[in-house]
Amino acid sequence: MILPLLAFSIYSANLPISDGVAALVGDQPILVSEVREAVHYQDQSNPNASAMIGSTRCERVLNQLIDEKIILAKAKTDTLEVSETELNQLVEKRVAEMTERAGGQDALIKILKQRGNLSLGQYRVRLSKQLKEERLKEKVRDKYVGKAEPVREEVLAFYRQYKDSMPMLPDQVKLSQIVVKFMVNPSRDSQALADAHATIERLRKGEDFQKLARELSQDPGSKDSGGDIGFMKRGELDPAYEKAALNLEAGRFTQGPVRSHFGWHVIELVARRDQEFRTRHILFALLPNALDSARTRDFVDSLSRVAMGGGDFAELARKHSTEKATASFGGVLGWYPENELQGQFKEIIAGIPTGKVGAPIASGDGLILLHVDERMQSRHLTPEEDWMRLSQMASQFLSGQKLEKFVARWKEEIPVDRRIAPTEIARRIGM
Repeated sequence: MILPLLAFSIYSANLPISDGVAALVGDQPILVSEVREAVHYQDQSNPNASAMIGSTRCERVLNQLIDEKIILAKAKTDTLEVSETELNQLVEKRVAEMTERAGGQDALIKILKQRGNLSLGQYRVRLSKQLKEERLKEKVRDKYVGKAEPVREEVLAFYRQYKDSMPMLPDQVKLSQIVVKFMVNPSRDSQALADAHATIERLRKGEDFQKLARELSQDPGSKDSGGDIGFMKRGELDPAYEKAALNLEAGRFTQGPVRSHFGWHVIELVARRDQEFRTRHILFALLPNALDSARTRDFVDSLSRVAMGGGDFAELARKHSTEKATASFGGVLGWYPENELQGQFKEIIAGIPTGKVGAPIASGDGLILLHVDERMQSRHLTPEEDWMRLSQMASQFLSGQKLEKFVARWKEEIPVDRRIAPTEIARRIGM
């Protein structure tokens, strides 16, 4: 759901750094600007919220923010942590999802610029903070509440009680994809592998690693420094590269070439310290050239013609998509609310008839074929059609009730100092 995610994280970009502490939870301040940001998020996710009186909304939002800070304070006292590797993975996954839904990185960058005057790097920093807090709150919930598994009668009771206030499902579109990465000519791959093996033989005979890196490496960023890329943290490099490097002793080099998406590497481990490690490498690059790109485009065009001629898109995805997570399911991406699609992606989807495939889309290191499987008009949730969704909503509701009891108890341990009245907060944020 890209629009709420963007709204929640970047509306504050144009707010002052500090415009008053609305409340203090332990040693964690809640700024008036945070209340304003949360109110904007509500406006995006629930347009009916704006009908509420400003001071009442501010009080409700402030109470929610206080509860969240209480949970984060409990995570701190319980020494719950999110590792840098886990956090990096969460950030990369979220950015990848948003890039895909926006219609490519350029489209996402444009959205960030328009909505918050942020660069992608600045947004990553903000997103990292947000996702870390989300994960910490999840860890607290897992520890004290766990996952509620509502029985049928509990789901139905939840539905009967809240069905009138549940938002309608918006117009939605179900999508599938075939992703084909630009692949280098096999002969180039074989030559690069042979060159890497020859380099290892020269190292075994005593030649200097740094000298060979300056002579042979095709990595412009490290070639002149003898292949040295400095200290890196776990999770920051290609997984195959990192695994090979960490299996070495300091001063040793790999006895066989290591393949990454950049090409073939010969790697030397220079040193370790805590969670960081320093390496040198000699790269024999395998980035696609113009001929490789043209060959891939011809292949994707042929897949498009087969699909347009009535071929089974799901079967084509299983056989040919290089994005394995969706390929095993016939390329299915799932349902997307049409009003949450952004930029170029929204325009592309709008132009594809139901049951048809669109023109190939350039995306990073490959091409994407999108297929519109189905479209569904806005409607109310019903137990007959949306049982799994309602069951998940009921589970979240029951877990929330349990968590509220713990939060009430923790409030007796963690001081809460409300410093600005809701009426004054509403005045400051223009409600």
